[in-house]
Amino acid sequence: MHKRQECIDVGSEYCPCYLAETNNCIICSQLQRNEFCDCNWRGVCIYQDFLMNGSKIKQQRDYYKSKIIDIREIGNDSYVLKFKVSKTLARQLKEPGSYVFLRNEELPQYFDVPMSVMQSDTIDGTITIAFKTVGAKTSSLKKCKEDILVKGPYWNGVYGLKNLKSMKEKTCLVLARGISQAPTLLALEKLVKNKNKVILVLDRGSIGEIFIYDYIDEMEIETYEEDLMSEKGRSLVKQLILKENISLVYSAGSDLLHMNVIKILDELGVDPYLSVTNNNEICCGEGICGGCTVRLRDGTRTKTCKTQVDSRKIIERRVLLD
Repeated sequence: MHKRQECIDVGSEYCPCYLAETNNCIICSQLQRNEFCDCNWRGVCIYQDFLMNGSKIKQQRDYYKSKIIDIREIGNDSYVLKFKVSKTLARQLKEPGSYVFLRNEELPQYFDVPMSVMQSDTIDGTITIAFKTVGAKTSSLKKCKEDILVKGPYWNGVYGLKNLKSMKEKTCLVLARGISQAPTLLALEKLVKNKNKVILVLDRGSIGEIFIYDYIDEMEIETYEEDLMSEKGRSLVKQLILKENISLVYSAGSDLLHMNVIKILDELGVDPYLSVTNNNEICCGEGICGGCTVRLRDGTRTKTCKTQVDSRKIIERRVLLD
C-alpha cells in the first residue's frame, strides 16, 4: 500500500523545491518519476506549478546578515540570543515548529546549526532563540558579537502540527524539559490564543533553569515544576491526565521523554492527540543531503526535516529500533 506523506513546505512560496527538480518530490507522484497523478494535496497542483515555472524550482531560502541585540547566559552552558530580522521573516516564524539555521559569519557553511524559534516579534522584527553549547557548532554561536548569519524560515520542528494548530477550546497538557522550553513558547502562544485550557509542567533538565517564566507571565496557564524523568514526575503526569479531560499532549524534550509519555498514555488506556519536538539530525533543511532520513517500522523512508510524521511512529523507530 502506498504511504502518503505530508510535506511542511507544500503550497508555500518555497514549493516546488529542489526535490521536485530531481524527481524526489514528497507529495507529487509525477515528480517522483511516475506517469500518473496520485497525490493527496488539495491546493495548487505542484506539477502544474513546476511546469509553469519552466520546470525549475522557485526561489529558495537565503542567508541574512542579522544584527545581534542581546545574548545572555541562562544556565549550564546555555544562552538566550536575540537578533534583528525583517518583519516578513518574523511573521513567517511565528508558528509552532518554526526554526532557522544560524552561523557565525566568520565560519564556513558546514557550521550551520538548526535552532528552534522561541519568540518572534513581528512588530519590532526580532527573533529570540535559546541554545545549549554541546559541540563545535553551538559553541561558535556564543562567540558572535555584533552580527550573525540567519537562514530561514523552516517549519518542521514539531511533529503533530496539524492537531496542535487546530486544537480549540480543549484541555491540553504541555511538558517541557531543559532547553526544549524554547520551542514550547510558540506552542503555548498558539494554544492560549485558541482558548484552550493549558496545563504546563516544566522541568529544569540539564541546564538547571526555568527560563520562560518571564515570557508566559501574562498567559492564563496552570503551571507545575517537576523532574519529568523521575517517578514523581511520571506520577504527576498520570494524575493530571486522569484528573483532566486531556485532548492533546505536547512533549518538548528528548526522545526518551517522548517515549515515557507514550508509555504513560498506553498504561492509562487514553489516546489524546500527541505532538512532540523533532529531535532528528537536520543538516540542510531541504531534504537533499539525506542526513535526516529515517526508515519507519513499515519500511517507509521519510525526510524528517520536511515531512510531518505520526509522533508515535517516529519515536518508536528512534527509541525502540535504533
